[in-house]
Amino acid sequence: MIKIGQPFITTENDIAYLRAHISIPDDAAMRYKEVTSTLTNTAWLTAMDYPPASWKDDGTMWFSVSTEYSKYLCKERSDAFVIACLWYAMVTQSDIEFEAPVSARLYEGLTKKLIPALSNESYGNIKLIGPISEEPIWHENGVVTGMSCGVDSLYTLLCYGEDTAPDGMKLTHLVYYDRNYLLPRVQPPYDLDEIYEKAAQPHKHYIEHAKTIAKHHSLPLIVMRNNIDRDFYRGASIFTSMHRLLACTLALAHLYGTYISSSSGHEDNVEVSLFAPTQHYENLMCESCRTETLSYVTSDHKTRSEKLRALADDKDAQEFLAVCFNPDEHGANCGNCYGCWKTIIPLDIMDKLDGFEKSFDLNKYRSERKKVFKDLIDFSKRPEASSARDSVRQFVKLAEKEQSEAGREFLETLK
Repeated sequence: MIKIGQPFITTENDIAYLRAHISIPDDAAMRYKEVTSTLTNTAWLTAMDYPPASWKDDGTMWFSVSTEYSKYLCKERSDAFVIACLWYAMVTQSDIEFEAPVSARLYEGLTKKLIPALSNESYGNIKLIGPISEEPIWHENGVVTGMSCGVDSLYTLLCYGEDTAPDGMKLTHLVYYDRNYLLPRVQPPYDLDEIYEKAAQPHKHYIEHAKTIAKHHSLPLIVMRNNIDRDFYRGASIFTSMHRLLACTLALAHLYGTYISSSSGHEDNVEVSLFAPTQHYENLMCESCRTETLSYVTSDHKTRSEKLRALADDKDAQEFLAVCFNPDEHGANCGNCYGCWKTIIPLDIMDKLDGFEKSFDLNKYRSERKKVFKDLIDFSKRPEASSARDSVRQFVKLAEKEQSEAGREFLETLK
């Protein structure tokens, strides 16, 4: 059984931490290593110091913000910590016991919707054990979205950041959740601190870019960090991305009335599984994780091509777009990964690339364009690459519509 202690808040050097002691038995940690060792489409750092020595010394999971936003941290509920631990508990068949109450609406959403949907004969049919509360917590009724500087978040800002936003839905804050690191595939021995420090480097630049974008829109930006990956998961970001986002949101529950979740626009939303990317069932995640005071709105499901068309002349998008799976230490897009391909190709097909010279090496791309098209098409044939297949289908429709030089070359390469 995974046990979550009473959340509490500490302050250190102008940073406020929402913490809870997390107790994970050694046998559950061993099961976690066994399960994750069979999952080959993501990298794991569980070969050394696992379970972590820190569990014996401190064993707290934490979320941190600058002290000016500490009033928004919610220590009255276990909500954030339950969501953060959920995937771990389900893949290790561990019930979760918690001291502080879980919001009644969230408890119902997890036990009646999300857990049954993700469970199968081998994994997931777990219990949540502890007090439940229907009492609303105080909150400022903020309207908030994440600002990762990616296509989806910039499009949400475009739709909800101005006076043209739907009634009552104009953004009041932006947040940057520093929660997902892409880890390298390494064999022991390795230096865990060095790996995480290197993985964090691009995010430092993303945060500065997000601050600039927020300033352009006269919105405050709250930066939240956490140790969910470093001290607990050490991988699993594709399987837990939405879990982490929702946990960060619930940790700031005193701020929110509405969180606008930036839809990925992924059209192949059919696979609901613990071992499928959470973008496949992001709507189910949001529906299951409402509380008495927090609702989620999923931004409209425009395709990536449609969003890029809307953003093509946006100065912030042109300068700060961050889409890369393999950015350098300065956060620059590499141009050679799926994240870059699914952005640069539709912009090219729409003849909208010229404004993005600060985001991509356009000379290199144009000199290798046919190879880039072929690389994407080959990647889309991999069994796990359903998102890439969806992208190829989108780009075919776009190319047939645009009849541009790049579009014709893409269709010819596909043949």
